[in-house]
Amino acid sequence: MPRHRFQGFETITPAGWGLPWPLGSETAIDRLDITVGELLDRVRQSVYGFVLGLYDEEVGALRHFYRADTRQWGAFDSGNFLMALNFVVAADVFNDPTMLERASRCFHYAVEHFCETHPMAFWQGGVRDGQERHELWLKYTGDAMWLAQALYRRTRDPSPVQALQMFHSFCKRAREAGYRYVFDRRRYQWRDVGNVWRAFGFPVTAYLELYELTGEERYRQAAIDWGGAGLTLQADDGLFYLIDGVFWNSDLTAPELRGLVYLWEVTGVSRYLDAAVRFADQVVKLQRADGSWPLGVDRDGEVSIATIGPGDAPNIALSLIRLHGATGDDRYLDAATKAVRYGMQLQALPGGKYPLWLDDPHVCGGFWSWDPLYDHTLSGDQSIHHIRGMLFLASYLDALT
Repeated sequence: MPRHRFQGFETITPAGWGLPWPLGSETAIDRLDITVGELLDRVRQSVYGFVLGLYDEEVGALRHFYRADTRQWGAFDSGNFLMALNFVVAADVFNDPTMLERASRCFHYAVEHFCETHPMAFWQGGVRDGQERHELWLKYTGDAMWLAQALYRRTRDPSPVQALQMFHSFCKRAREAGYRYVFDRRRYQWRDVGNVWRAFGFPVTAYLELYELTGEERYRQAAIDWGGAGLTLQADDGLFYLIDGVFWNSDLTAPELRGLVYLWEVTGVSRYLDAAVRFADQVVKLQRADGSWPLGVDRDGEVSIATIGPGDAPNIALSLIRLHGATGDDRYLDAATKAVRYGMQLQALPGGKYPLWLDDPHVCGGFWSWDPLYDHTLSGDQSIHHIRGMLFLASYLDALT
């Protein structure tokens, strides 16, 4: 039996799903052993204490990470599309327009420096990979679409809409190429093997947000088309092995699961929800006792990468919350709660799993990139998943009471 009917697809703050917000600061979130006020303090420390430290006011963009043991900064890269969502969250939650201005600067910087914008390029809107700059990735273009729509909803500035048309064009080219995910500009060809993430959840979720924003049927149909292509990638065991058809990856789980639930909501077609349930059941089985997931599992069910990407846990939790609303199956809510609780332990605060370098102002409040730490970095893309996971779970639990 469905448990909750959500309204909306924008996954930035709970209001984007029609969830109650704001909540009273004294409201207790029993499953997290925290009050809303304490939760908001964690969000504030993450965004204003850590992410803002990655931001260069002169450049108008975010560095990707900070490495604590060597006090080194990461580069400015296309991660600005995803990381700037931290600022949008802060603008909404703390009613801070300066954060929205920073998010807008990050967006325009990333479009100018990391997108294909040449007037003669048919591949306009493709976002460059940080390592192989001749490669344009659909996954990163999905990140860009999320941020563009978030900015337009809040500012009505037409420039993100112009960029959205480029992003849509790139996704359309990928669809016409047979639902491929990387375009190699040097070889002038698409591919879906090798260093490729078959991240079909990104266009599905981005297009459904665009459909919600505009009401245009072509975007709803584009989401359905990408979802149909994604369903062909589901293995008999229910998982999606989206790297070479061999590896399940925790980073390629949340948008895919969320997208399938969204498609069921907008079409009423049961195959999408059936696929989401089969997928989630296996994902829940892979969850570790502490609430985390390994980065990689192969088709034999063996862990291929045991390291954890901590931000993946609360991001998957977001999707499990949506699925819980559709099914009422408490296994999904329990798994989401465990995932968010795990993520909170990876925040660089006293009492956390790694309370290191807390006297460094560039560390305190951030979230560690890896578990175990490996290179001692804290990154802005991890932070956005953690703070949304906490906010959405708190709001959803309140809606269920």
